[in-house]
Amino acid sequence: MQGIEVFADEADIWVGRQYGPYSIKELLGRGTVAHVYRAELRDGTEVALKVLTPFAEARQEIRSLFEQEYELMVRVDHTNVLKAMQAGVIAGTHYMEIELIEGETLWDRVQSPKTLTLTERIGIIQQMCSALDLVHNQRIVHRDVKPSNIMLDHQDERAVLFDFGLAHDLDGPPPPEGRVYGSPMFLAPEQAIGGHVDERTDLYSLGATLYRLAAGSAPFYGERNELLHAHVKLSPPDPRQAGVADDLAEIILRSMSKLPGDRFQSGADFAAALATVDKTGPKGRKRGFLGRIARR
Repeated sequence: MQGIEVFADEADIWVGRQYGPYSIKELLGRGTVAHVYRAELRDGTEVALKVLTPFAEARQEIRSLFEQEYELMVRVDHTNVLKAMQAGVIAGTHYMEIELIEGETLWDRVQSPKTLTLTERIGIIQQMCSALDLVHNQRIVHRDVKPSNIMLDHQDERAVLFDFGLAHDLDGPPPPEGRVYGSPMFLAPEQAIGGHVDERTDLYSLGATLYRLAAGSAPFYGERNELLHAHVKLSPPDPRQAGVADDLAEIILRSMSKLPGDRFQSGADFAAALATVDKTGPKGRKRGFLGRIARR
């Protein structure tokens, strides 16, 4: 759901109205490209509805990317990937019906006072490894793996990858040369220079996400160009300096290697390495819903 921010207490013209077969109940998030609503079908089923904004609807490139996002999402059937049910155009506006998830993003969670145990953090990343394995098997590169694109589903007790708005079909046309896609804080070196991407690109971003979870801070900070330079030229600060154990630190640093060939080559390899991490001690104690996520 690229560009979507959760918010409340603001009026929206669609809330309380009928949009084709959908009764719009609540605005869940909004951005420059799209708004996301809680909607109800005539049979009472609740879904989420992603609707392009007038700004986005007026731009052919954005409409094409939105249509591609749906086409790529329906190719991936995995419990840890957001499901897209259908898409189309109503009243001249593109929409996508997607799975409704009750929960919070991983980014919101790490920004909150509630802490995650080591077991919980590793469990979330392992679920993303499994999700990315299937995504990559479908010849798709997500290109925007980051904490704000991972939902923690409180009802079904799972982590869910979403927002395929920047995803790339490896069997489709090549992206424009030199254009940078992705969020600068978490993107891989080859993305930072607008180069060729593959599954290892996503695994770097997942490693940067794990760095944020384990060390309590992102590997790099700064303005956009400073972040792009850092991912290409600088080594991330050693996570051990933030109290991360040797075994986990080594996994993080390998996942963030500058050269794709030095990283984990698949989500399964990444997950297998994480399974060897010593999770004993106070940080490894399972707690509540997220502890159950970690055992999945």
